[in-house]
Amino acid sequence: MSLIQSDSQKQSTYSFCPLNSMAENKFLKRVVACIPVTTPQRGGMSDRADGHVFYKQGVEYANKQEWRKAVIMYNRALKLQRHVLGENHIDCAQTLNDIGVALTHLGESYGAMTSLQEALWIRQVVLGDGHPCVVQTTCDLWKLLDQEREREQGLIKKQGERSLELSIDILSTSQSLRKSSQKVENARSA
Repeated sequence: MSLIQSDSQKQSTYSFCPLNSMAENKFLKRVVACIPVTTPQRGGMSDRADGHVFYKQGVEYANKQEWRKAVIMYNRALKLQRHVLGENHIDCAQTLNDIGVALTHLGESYGAMTSLQEALWIRQVVLGDGHPCVVQTTCDLWKLLDQEREREQGLIKKQGERSLELSIDILSTSQSLRKSSQKVENARSA
């Protein structure tokens, strides 16, 4: 869909017309962007469309497992979604959830946790606790927490292995020192 300004309504409202091709959509989007418009308080349809475009690009990057690029596109989409739709809109929750998942794949636990918690809160308030989207976000949070637990256990195991290696090194060094001191004592007494 594209926005075309009605002559009778001069810069205040728009009528929608269906488009036949992607090329028409791009052309009309550029034309509409050039027209000076007084936008509604929460943002214009152009911002909403741009937010959707950024979100879809983020999904494409995520499907290719290009997580950094996905996060960038999701953040751009989220900024526009919050401007146009409001802070606690369900679309913002979906984008926040996807940001959290992408950050989880990047190993950025704090940012992932923050995004997923905000997505969960919005979804619980708007959709209710039993909704499948709430379940999805809860599962994503649990996956993150499980990943963090495994990482911490790996660090603890690694620290334990390193401590054992150090203990063995210290023991072998002390044994070498004893042998050296015995040789020195034997040489003195001879």
